[in-house]
Amino acid sequence: MSKVLMMAVCLISISAHAETKFNFNGDAYVRGYFLNGTGADHTQAFNQFFRLNVDAAADENLTIKTGLVLSSETWQGDTHTTGTTSGATAVGGTNEDGTGNGNITHLDHAIIEYKKDGWITSVGRHAVTSPGSFLTSDDRRDRVQVLKVMPNYDLLALVYDKRSEGSLSNSRDDLDMYSINYYGSIPLFKYALQTGYWKSKTPVTLDNIKQFTPQLNGKLLGIEYNAYYTILWGGSVLYKTDHHSAALRLTKDLEIVKVDYQSVFTKRGGLIAGGFDTLSSIINNNPDHNQSSIKLRNIGQGFGNKTGDEWLHMLKFSKNITTEFSASIGGGYAKVLPTFVSTKIENDTVLDVTAKYTFSKSLNLAAAYGKFFGDNKDHAGSLTLLANF
Repeated sequence: MSKVLMMAVCLISISAHAETKFNFNGDAYVRGYFLNGTGADHTQAFNQFFRLNVDAAADENLTIKTGLVLSSETWQGDTHTTGTTSGATAVGGTNEDGTGNGNITHLDHAIIEYKKDGWITSVGRHAVTSPGSFLTSDDRRDRVQVLKVMPNYDLLALVYDKRSEGSLSNSRDDLDMYSINYYGSIPLFKYALQTGYWKSKTPVTLDNIKQFTPQLNGKLLGIEYNAYYTILWGGSVLYKTDHHSAALRLTKDLEIVKVDYQSVFTKRGGLIAGGFDTLSSIINNNPDHNQSSIKLRNIGQGFGNKTGDEWLHMLKFSKNITTEFSASIGGGYAKVLPTFVSTKIENDTVLDVTAKYTFSKSLNLAAAYGKFFGDNKDHAGSLTLLANF
């Protein structure tokens, strides 16, 4: 389509819906990274992520929210013929010119949202993140969600998620999830009470699992705190007994330096989202739909594995050295399962270093490096050019 024709189509579309108000925002990065080293037999590559979000408000009550993403986990030059969405499965096929020079894009999320009298109803593919990314981190859910905004701005959420459809001709092989969540605040702190119930007749892997996740954050004696906890129980295959996870983060700004301390633990394979910030760039920090390039371990991905309890203690010092340049250094000790089927837990010391240079309020260059010492001796680093608008 020619540029003139494309512009004409856009003008016709806009004039036909002149009352519709559009809001655009987005973010993008290009990242160079390595895992384990930069020599032979080690990973050294580039990846990229570009996202455009468009909200179209047809009237004061109705908004259509969509997001378009182009991503590649690895730069493949001019010969790639399929595409993958970061953190998801292949969505490709032959590129548009048939010679491998095109790019695969996908609709990242799309919902219909209707607001009236303090109620907000939204239906479609949602981008879902829980507070602090402890329970859910940048996941995509086919969801029906009803929110009630209270007079004091507390929030009640009633949620249905289709987690797996199965065969369309068999209504008993679906996996459904139901949630009732409440988010509120009082003068001294904010809190969240989140629940979940999974239902599936066939397969039964996640059937009858219950989940409860209370969270708390606030400030006491000049120290910011964030407390997280999740318990899952009742499953017939996974999470059969009681499976716990928790984290406590304390932050104190001493003006000359900011200090963060965090303890994280799981008991009997408790759950922590992959995108939870552990204060280490190589442990978690791995959102579901924008996967980390340098994640080496995931704490809280045991799926009810009783092999060993996991924990991680991290201390991090951060400082704004100039208006444009900031840096941090952190260290700690970890006991982590290498994989959810592992039979032996690792004992490791962790070192983590980051730096960021801000060119403008919308563009920065960030570097991260992490290394294990102990049972695991892997290390990884990245350099990311990040823009947003």
